[in-house]
Amino acid sequence: MKEISSKIPSVSECLAAADDTRCMLLKEDALGGIPEVLKAYYCENGGKECAAFCFSDKNTFKAAGKTVEGVLASAGIKLAGSFVFEGGIHADYEHVGTIKNELEKAQKNASGGQSVLVPIAVGAGTINDLVKRASGESGLPYLCVPTAASVDGYTAYGSALLHEGFKQTMSCKAPLALVADPKILADAPAYLSSSGFGDLAGKIIAGTDWIIADCVFELDGKGELAPGTAAIDSTAWMMVQNPLKANIASSVNAAKGDRAAVNVLFEALGVTGFALQYMKDSRSVSGCEHMLSHVWEMENLCVNGVPVTHGHKVAMGTLAAAAFTECLFTEKPPLSKKIPDWAGQEKTIRDAFCGVKQLLPAILETARSKFICDGAKLIKLREGILDSWDTLKNDIFERLPPFKELYALFCEAGCPVMPETINLTNRRVLESTVKAQMIRKRFTVLDMAFELGVFDSVIKKMESKGYFGG
Repeated sequence: MKEISSKIPSVSECLAAADDTRCMLLKEDALGGIPEVLKAYYCENGGKECAAFCFSDKNTFKAAGKTVEGVLASAGIKLAGSFVFEGGIHADYEHVGTIKNELEKAQKNASGGQSVLVPIAVGAGTINDLVKRASGESGLPYLCVPTAASVDGYTAYGSALLHEGFKQTMSCKAPLALVADPKILADAPAYLSSSGFGDLAGKIIAGTDWIIADCVFELDGKGELAPGTAAIDSTAWMMVQNPLKANIASSVNAAKGDRAAVNVLFEALGVTGFALQYMKDSRSVSGCEHMLSHVWEMENLCVNGVPVTHGHKVAMGTLAAAAFTECLFTEKPPLSKKIPDWAGQEKTIRDAFCGVKQLLPAILETARSKFICDGAKLIKLREGILDSWDTLKNDIFERLPPFKELYALFCEAGCPVMPETINLTNRRVLESTVKAQMIRKRFTVLDMAFELGVFDSVIKKMESKGYFGG
């Protein structure tokens, strides 16, 4: 791993690196500053006035939506409309159409085009993702008013939505501004704050997987030995990884309603979103822990009919990824001369995803695109990885805490640590780890084990050591 400055960039420096977001107002009673934010960032062109349209659900309207509307009224800012989703709202793309229809009606009712219509997303990750995508499709910059420190997606450049049965990141701009009150965030249900902590802690695996991808990229200096590798970008690395250990330690009590901890958590999640904006790619903030989460999203993982939160799936994925990494590096494997066969791998994939047949074509296409069938190339890749083994191992374990420490950390933070808590089993976690390697063209520790020909033995080692399945 190349030398990278240990500097921790300030929030303002990270914000300056972001392409879309220009303001993040995080302070007590911040909602009172919404009128000034609107005037400064949304109505600056042509001197037009703002007309706001608020979107929330029943809970987030009580938490902040009503206050936002009151603040707008007091400031004399027109409320073009208010839409409150009833019941449990999920991140399904079909809701984007509902939001767009409301915005189109509001635009038609606008008098003479003298007002700038500003959608305002008042809520947690789901409301934000839906309004973000709808605003993007409508060509409108939106304002985000988060009500929980639950995800890093508030400031991300895309929206994570379920579309045609598959959870995917759909391209759209991040909010032009965010306005968040730590008191409101701290008053959110504890499971939302622990979800945010899980999402933040997952950046540990994002970092170790990037170290692996960087190492493999540098084997030939061009990244041509294996698909999905990437050199480390020092700016994004400093934004996400340099402050990570301190931010995790300072935010572990967020789910207990500790306002200072929630403040650190939300700010840290916001900065990771700025890194996403800067790179226009999620490599800096997600590794195979998110791929495990994606597998469970495909399978509609629920508890009593309620979908498991993104951050809780990421927390379990982080534990599984940490266990896999520990087991892989227990000992240096010998150089394998066995060359895998695509026909055999295709059958394995079809068997693994037989329960989601509608997704099989896309999964097979991705898996085929990264499958290395050139024997000479694969042997060269294996030799390069094994030659770098000791250095790679040291770089990874400088950043990756022992599994037992991560387990204890997640317990303290209120995250799920036992598969049964989120309606999984030990066996299903192991099976999901196999599936996670197949679904994304991004080189991670799972791909490294697969290309070395030791994936199955690592899974067996995870089971025998009692991580999952012992």
